[in-house]
Amino acid sequence: MKYSTSLLICVLGLLLLSCVGEDTAGEGSFALEVSGGAALRDGFPYKEGDVTYAFVDGWELEFDKYIIAVGDVRFIEQDSGSEVEIWAGPKVVDLAKSAMGAEDLTTIEGLPARRLDFGFSFLAPSELPEASSASDEDIQLMIDNEWSLFVAGEAQHAATSRTVRFEIGLPVAASYYECINGKDTTLGVAIEANKTTGAFIYAHAIHLFWDTLASGDEDLRFEAFAAVAGDDDLVTEEELKTQDLTDLRDANGDPLVDDEGHPVVYNDGGLLPPSQWTLYHFVRYAARASAHFNGIGLCKVKDI
Repeated sequence: MKYSTSLLICVLGLLLLSCVGEDTAGEGSFALEVSGGAALRDGFPYKEGDVTYAFVDGWELEFDKYIIAVGDVRFIEQDSGSEVEIWAGPKVVDLAKSAMGAEDLTTIEGLPARRLDFGFSFLAPSELPEASSASDEDIQLMIDNEWSLFVAGEAQHAATSRTVRFEIGLPVAASYYECINGKDTTLGVAIEANKTTGAFIYAHAIHLFWDTLASGDEDLRFEAFAAVAGDDDLVTEEELKTQDLTDLRDANGDPLVDDEGHPVVYNDGGLLPPSQWTLYHFVRYAARASAHFNGIGLCKVKDI
């Protein structure tokens, strides 16, 4: 009997040891920030590595505001799909106010130390936050109009010195899920025990001015924006709705052409329905596609 009890204790001990794995590997923290990249700091043109990003139609641009509302940060078990943790938010940040084009979003404690799926949402704020880098006036505009993104700034044409301002609000309500980690191209994020794992959501501002929603062969353009600025030289989302993608016009009302006289074409890649072939709908969809995880990591996305 003593031998059997001892054997049982040993077996139980071995079983316990064999169960020590991911479920009991400890806990870690996750610090998340949101970044707009060098474009928000330097404007256009700007340089990343050996590549210079500039408008092909002669415009230069700087941001005064790049206000975005981010929330619904989620961690999901990869095997079961069950929710581990959620930070509801949203937090409203003006990335153009930061010298580095980035701001802290949230830090989440007590996450299990293993790889988890990661997701988040762009969604409009519903109330004024206690503290934000964005002004209460701008956030109230976003609340009233259900915008999750509000951008403003100034563009100047290098050759003509014409100056145009833009203030564009966009109702981009979208959920990003099953995000690929741009640091190592794996799915999700690995939480380390007893450490704080850092990551960032990249709100890639360059998407707003590309002339294609498909991948490859994109150019940065602003002339179609400037053409609808009107007498006040201000472009808003309402002006963008007047620029028909099937019949793009310049400021004089003539067909919009490039420097070589070829018609300017915005390629929607078949993503926009015929009822939404305006520059406004194009830019709104581009903003929807502008969110990445840890650099250029892509996420699946659905409207909410």
